[in-house]
Amino acid sequence: MKIIICGAGRVGHGIARRLAADGHNVSVIDEDPALIQSITAELEVQGFAGHAAHPEVLRSAGAADADMLVAVTYSDEVNMVTCQVAHVLFQIQTKIARIRSRAYFNKRFGDLFANDGLAIDVVISPEKAVADSIIQRLETPGAFFSVPFAKKSIRVVGVDIHKNTPLAQTTLSQIGELFPGLRIQVLAIVRNDHLFAATPTDQLVEGDRVYLSIDSAQIDRLTDLLGLSGQTDQRIILLGAGNIGRYVAEQLEKRRGRKIRLVDANLKRAEEAAALLNRSIVIHGEALSPEILDEAGVNKADAVIALTNQDGVNLLASAMAKKLGARKTIALVNAPELALIHQTMDIDVLVDPRAVTVSKVLLRLRRGRILSLYSIEGGAGEFAEGEVLEHSQLLDTDLTDRTLPEGIVAGALVRGEEVLMPGPGLKVKTGDRVILFYERSRVKKVEQLFRASSAYFAN
Repeated sequence: MKIIICGAGRVGHGIARRLAADGHNVSVIDEDPALIQSITAELEVQGFAGHAAHPEVLRSAGAADADMLVAVTYSDEVNMVTCQVAHVLFQIQTKIARIRSRAYFNKRFGDLFANDGLAIDVVISPEKAVADSIIQRLETPGAFFSVPFAKKSIRVVGVDIHKNTPLAQTTLSQIGELFPGLRIQVLAIVRNDHLFAATPTDQLVEGDRVYLSIDSAQIDRLTDLLGLSGQTDQRIILLGAGNIGRYVAEQLEKRRGRKIRLVDANLKRAEEAAALLNRSIVIHGEALSPEILDEAGVNKADAVIALTNQDGVNLLASAMAKKLGARKTIALVNAPELALIHQTMDIDVLVDPRAVTVSKVLLRLRRGRILSLYSIEGGAGEFAEGEVLEHSQLLDTDLTDRTLPEGIVAGALVRGEEVLMPGPGLKVKTGDRVILFYERSRVKKVEQLFRASSAYFAN
C-alpha cells in the first residue's frame, strides 16, 4: 500500500519504521528538513520537507494515489486539517489523526469525529493509550504486559519465568494436568531475545519471557500461581506530570485506597497537576534527585512509574528507585535501542509507546474481520482478535496445534458471553471470536483465516 505519514517525530518515525519494514510504499512529510534527512537516511522511505496540510506538499508526496494518510504531527489542528484536505482534494480512503488535547474529546462535542464530522476515520491518542496500558499492567501484579481482548473477557498477559516460578521446567502439554481448572494457554515465548510461537512440546525454563492468554475471571488464580498473591500496587509514585502522568494519576484516583505521589521538575506543570487532581500529592522536584524520591516515599512505594519525556531520565530514575527500596518500577522508553538494556538495570516493566500507536495503524491495514490487534517485541509477532466468517478455514476446528498452521497459536474463543479454550471437543462456529498469536511471517495466513475463503481468493 501507498501510505503518507505526516510528522517525523518519535511517533511518526516509529510508524514509518514498521510500515517500511513490512514493504509498504511510505512517504514522510515534516516541516523540519533535518528530521526528513535523518529518517530518509535510516529507513527505506521518501521524505518531503513542508507543511503537511498544504495541498501542494501532499500532492508532491503522492497523495493522488495514496491509500492511507497518518497525521501525527505535534499539532492537533494541523493533523485535523491535513485529514480534511486529504479527503476533499485527494479522496484518500483511510485517514488517521493523532489528537492530544482533551478539549477535542469533550462529550459535548462528540459529533466532531462522527461519520458526518471531520474526515477522520481513526483518532489515535498515544498519550491516552500509553496511560491505559500502564493501568492495565498495574491491574495484573507481576506482569510486564497485560492487554484485554473480547470486551475484557480474555486477557493476554506477559510474565517472566524465574527459578522458583511454579511454571518453570513445565512442558506446556502438562499444564492442564498440573493445574486443573486453570484456563490459560501459553501463546509465545521469548528466549535469548528470540520470539517464537509456543507448541505443546515446549518446556518453560528460567529466563523465559512468556505471553499467555487467560480467562479474565481467573487473574487472581494466575497471580497465586506466580507467587504474587497479596501484592497490590497501593502506594504509587509517578515521575512526570505531562499528559500521560496526569491521565494515569486521574485514573488511579478513581480506584479506592491508592496513595499517589506525582513528581515534576517543571513548576508550571506541577501546579497544573495539583489543580487538576483531588487525592494526589504533587511534588515539585527532579526525578533523579534522591532527596525528592525520599520525600515521595520511594522506600515504601509499591510502584514507581517514570513518565518524563526523556528516556534516559526514565531509565535512570527507575533504576535509582529500585535501589532505594521501590518494589516495582515501570519506565516509558521511546528509543528501541534502549529497550534492550532495561533488564540489566533491574527495571521491571518497559512501556513502548510506539507499540500502542503502530498497533492502531496496523489494524486498519489488516484484511479480514480482525477486530483488535496488538504488536509485540518490536513487531516480531502480533495478537489479534477476529470474527470467524462463513466458509472460514477455522470452522469446525478445535484450534489446537494440529489444526492451525505453524507459527500461529490460538489463545481462546468467545461465543456470546462464554469463554472457551482450545482443545478436543471444541468446534469453531460462524460468529465466534478467536484470539490468535502469530509470528510476523504468518500475517497473510491469519488474514486468510479471518476472511471467508471464497472472498479471499476472489481478491
